Amino acid sequence: MPPLTCLTTPHSAHLLAEQLTIGPAGMRDWHSISVLVARNFPLVREASLGHWLCHQLPYFRVARLGGHQVVGILHAQPRQDTGTLWINLLAVEEHLRHHGIAHHLVAHAESVCRDWQCQRIGLQCATTNVAALHLYACHGYGLLSESTTELGVRVVGHVKILPATDAPHSCPRPTVRLDARPLRRLYRLCYVLGYRHRSPVPR
Repeated sequence: MPPLTCLTTPHSAHLLAEQLTIGPAGMRDWHSISVLVARNFPLVREASLGHWLCHQLPYFRVARLGGHQVVGILHAQPRQDTGTLWINLLAVEEHLRHHGIAHHLVAHAESVCRDWQCQRIGLQCATTNVAALHLYACHGYGLLSESTTELGVRVVGHVKILPATDAPHSCPRPTVRLDARPLRRLYRLCYVLGYRHRSPVPR
C-alpha cells in the first residue's frame, strides 16, 4: 500500500497562515455550532447538543476566518478515569474542506490533550466517512476497534498516544476548565428561553 499523503493546496497555505484562528467558543457561536452539527452529525439530538453547549461550552473550540466567520468546530472532552481526551465532534464547512482546516483542528485537540495532561486521545468515526478516516490516519491515529452503535451505525475506534515532548510548537496550550455552576445555569436559561426553539438540530 502506498504511503498516505496529506495534501493542501497553495491557496490553503495562504488561508491558514493569514486568516485562520482557533479559539474558545462562546454563546454567540451557538448557532454556527448547531448548523455544523445538524449538517454533519444527523444522529446528534438537540438535547445532547444543548447539554454540551450549556454545561460544557469550554470544551468547544471554533475555527474562524478573519476572526469572525466560524468555519469549523471541535468538541473534545477529557475522561479523567482513563486519561483520555475524547473527540466528540469535529467538522468543517463543506465548501472550505481540503484546505487544511481539519488538520489544524486535530492538532489543536492534541494541544488541549497535553494541557489536560491526558496520555492519549481517542474518537470514533463512521466507516462511511472516508475523508475523516484518511485525516486521522495522516495524524497517526491507530485503529482500536470496530463496532456497531445502538442506532446501527458502523464505527471505527481510533486512539493516539501523545508523548509529553511531542507538542507542536505552532499550537498554543490553552487552559481548559468548565465554567462555574451559576454561569452554566445562566447559559441553560438563555438557551431554553432564547435559542432552543430555533436550533436546526432535530429533537
